[in-house]
Amino acid sequence: MMVQGKFEIWVLPNNLRASSERAANILKNSKYDALFLDVRRELNDLVEDLALGAPYEHFIDEVRRSNILREPISSWEHQFKPIFLALRGLKIRRPSVKIFCYRSARSEDSLIKRAEKIALLILRINSTGKVDVKEWRETIYGSVSESALHINEETDYILRVYHEENLRGKFTIVISNFSGRNILKRLKDAGINASLRYMLLPYYFTPLETLIREAAVMLRKGLNISDERIIYLAKMHADFIRNYILTSCDYDEAYFRWVKDKVTGPNNIAFSSHIF
Repeated sequence: MMVQGKFEIWVLPNNLRASSERAANILKNSKYDALFLDVRRELNDLVEDLALGAPYEHFIDEVRRSNILREPISSWEHQFKPIFLALRGLKIRRPSVKIFCYRSARSEDSLIKRAEKIALLILRINSTGKVDVKEWRETIYGSVSESALHINEETDYILRVYHEENLRGKFTIVISNFSGRNILKRLKDAGINASLRYMLLPYYFTPLETLIREAAVMLRKGLNISDERIIYLAKMHADFIRNYILTSCDYDEAYFRWVKDKVTGPNNIAFSSHIF
């Protein structure tokens, strides 16, 4: 009987280059057999070429030329560049390694639309000081429901590839965000002994991430998150955008300044309960 190999889900907070850098450093020293990337499936051939030694600049030029990404390539590259650099030339040294991109087009489209909608809601708060609770509730609850559907579809894809490529008994890594916990449950339900590995600890959720997570919990219980909680977290996130994102060179600088000022500093706002 074949022994089941190790299956790890690496959790990387969205947008943070620091978490990707840590993941990249660990990847360089890990003897894995298969790697699933949270990257659009349509880019799989380009990632394969990169792993076969294609120059990184050529890879990025081809991604840009493909027009596959909905988000600005600069922000996408900011997060993923360390991992891509760690993969460049990998298959020259280890030809048997398999790399799969599992992000669906629908998932990315949904994420971009949500980001655009929330950006407009944040703009209104920063312009008027008021929170449209109804719109915020509809947007956040819609996001939670759509995300669950996309995570299920992407996990189905991972499971299908896992079985088709006969990865049982191999060391497999899935690069994910905090939806990795949902992927973990599905894998365990399928009889795969998977585990989570967090790339950045401690991690403090931003106000928007906290709102989405709390809304998801309330939805599972058949309850509504209170108007007061929506107003509080929406205003806190508007402050995060106004005073940190818009005044920083990149997301990492903004996030770590916010953590220092609002979470671990003397003026903390009690986000410590959201550490993983």
